[in-house]
Amino acid sequence: MLTISKRDKAWAIRSYPCTGLGVWLVPFISRSSAYATVLKRLGAGDTFLDVGCFLGGDMRRLAFDGAPTANLHGVDIVSHWDVGYELYRDRDRFHAHFIEADILSTENSALQALSGRIDILSISAVLHQWNWNDQVEATKKIIAFTKPGAIVLGYQIGNVEAKEVVNEVLHLKLWRHDPASFAKMWDQAGAETGTTWETEARLRSWEDMGWDPADQAWMEPGDRVIDFVITRKSC
Repeated sequence: MLTISKRDKAWAIRSYPCTGLGVWLVPFISRSSAYATVLKRLGAGDTFLDVGCFLGGDMRRLAFDGAPTANLHGVDIVSHWDVGYELYRDRDRFHAHFIEADILSTENSALQALSGRIDILSISAVLHQWNWNDQVEATKKIIAFTKPGAIVLGYQIGNVEAKEVVNEVLHLKLWRHDPASFAKMWDQAGAETGTTWETEARLRSWEDMGWDPADQAWMEPGDRVIDFVITRKSC
C-alpha cells in the first residue's frame, strides 16, 4: 500500500518537479488565472466537473485550498479512482463523485444527469488528442454540461502555428491550435449549440509550466501549452 504523510502530501502538491509521470500528479488547475475565481465560486456552492480527472489531483488541490468536495465531480474513460484514494489516503474525507464514462457517449446515466448542471468545467490534456472536427464535436459535448455563466478552463498542447499534425505512432491526424484557432473552434461549437462564449487563451512555455523542456523534445517543433479560460455568456 502507498503511504504519504499530510506534510509530504502538502509539499508534493505545491512543489515537486513536473518530470515524467510527475506531470500527471502535479495539479494543473492551480496554475490557472481563474483559480481564485474557481475557489470563490465553489465556496458559494457552484458545481464542478473535471473531464479526464485521472487520480483526482486537481480536485484534491481544490479541497486542499478549502473547497467543499460534495459538489465536485470527475469523469474519466478508465477508473484510477481507488489508486487516488490509496495515494492520498483520504477516502474518509474526500467526497467528490467519480463517473467512469466516455464523454462522447450518451449512454451513461450518471454522466447524463449532469447535463446543464455544471458551473465550472475543467478539462486538461484531452481535446488535443483529436483532429479539428472531432475537437468541435467533443467541445459541443462539453457545452451540454454547462449552465449560462459557466466557465471552462484547462490546458492542452498547442503550437505557435495552428496546423494539423500526424501522430506517427498511432497514425492519427491531430489539430494543434494557436490561441486564435482555439477561440475560432469555440465560436463554431457555440454557434452549433446556440450558445455564446468569450475565450481567453495564451501559449505558455514548458519552463513556465514548470516542465523540463528535454522531456518534451519528442513533440512537434513549435509545440507549447495552451492555457485557456472560456466563459459562457448568460444571453
